[in-house]
Amino acid sequence: MNRISALPLLAVLSLALSAFPVNAASVPATWDIDQVRPTPVPHRCIHGLIRSDVKFQVLLPVSWNGKIAIFTRGFSGTELSTGAFQAAALMKGYAFASCDEGWFRGTIADNPQDDYYESRQSLVELTVYTKALVQTQYGRAASRTLLVGTSNGGHHTRWMVEAYPLMFDGGISGFGYNSQLTQWGSVSRVVRNYDVIAPRIDDIIAERARNPQWNPFKERLSPPLTKAQLTALRNIYDIPMELTNGFKYNDGRWFGSEAMWKSSYSALVGYLRDSVPRWDETYRPSRVRPTDAEVKLWNPLNSPAYVQIDLRREDCFGHLARPLIIMHGGADPIVSTGEAEGYKNLVAKTIGRREAENLLAVYYIPGMGHGGTQFDSLIPEQIDALEAMIDYQQSNGSRGAPAPAFIGIYPREPVTGPGNSLGFYDLPHHGDDDDHDD
Repeated sequence: MNRISALPLLAVLSLALSAFPVNAASVPATWDIDQVRPTPVPHRCIHGLIRSDVKFQVLLPVSWNGKIAIFTRGFSGTELSTGAFQAAALMKGYAFASCDEGWFRGTIADNPQDDYYESRQSLVELTVYTKALVQTQYGRAASRTLLVGTSNGGHHTRWMVEAYPLMFDGGISGFGYNSQLTQWGSVSRVVRNYDVIAPRIDDIIAERARNPQWNPFKERLSPPLTKAQLTALRNIYDIPMELTNGFKYNDGRWFGSEAMWKSSYSALVGYLRDSVPRWDETYRPSRVRPTDAEVKLWNPLNSPAYVQIDLRREDCFGHLARPLIIMHGGADPIVSTGEAEGYKNLVAKTIGRREAENLLAVYYIPGMGHGGTQFDSLIPEQIDALEAMIDYQQSNGSRGAPAPAFIGIYPREPVTGPGNSLGFYDLPHHGDDDDHDD
């Protein structure tokens, strides 16, 4: 659309989305942008600061469906890093909001005022503020509020929907984790063991491509992996973890994800480089900021109790009371697919299998790593499925529908709990397998 042809449309939109005073309860905010934008649908864009330091945006479509979608960002993102969710939500008529949650991964280690846990307060304030904006803009309150996100945002979605069932009606939790401690403890374990198998990783990838069911502990490579390499490989597949409430699951990476280990190695080390100094200020093997070699050796279970307590403040507990959809790549090297499998069984153990079947729907995308086009293309379908699940719950089954058997071509995983989950690669007893040594 050229500038001349856009002018009449913008004039109409300016009337439809005129400026308004805002009283968003106790949430202080200032604006630096208030614009009308025509794509992906005509909407008003407001950008500014909450609490003078939390950057946010709220997008208000002309054709509003009466509902809100709150987006929670990834580990490396900002308020503008909304992926495919923003366009999908706006095109369906949702008012859409996101924020940077008060911290930035690249600088958090050097900013004492920033904290990963600050996301909880920021998301609550963003939601309260957005509801007030919507009320004033459209003259009526939103009928429903969804929380959506991936990765770090996938974790925050399940974490916040559990904690605030009166604020959020349901959520989409894409490839998220269950605990800061389990997630980043597993990442450090993956990279230090990857260093041991790196000389043979191409052989491992090739064998997996040739035989997807290959078991490296029963079918040896030629030439064989050394004992140390077999032990390191097993330490990547099998990572036992435990949440605050004692629930145990396997956070190891799944068979078929080996090629992703290689391509994501540098990113995994980067996560640790940026954040280990903030997570654990006591971890200074050389009495200075840890080197890359040193962050690989960090194990949060060896950290002081107060560090572990801080890392566990974001643990999920499985107390789910609102519908939730999880989609996770089966080859994810960054957040193990075992996090989704663990959460499915955690919820079943916590609220019972029948209620878990009503509220939680988990879908795996074979071959997908940490997100991808397969996930993005199904966001509209995930939103529709979540809406139907919410209707079904709120109406006691007279409206809407239970979780679908498929989203796209991907089947819903059965809720097999209650009980502990050791995940895809269950290794409680291994016979002739090499012992753990990590």
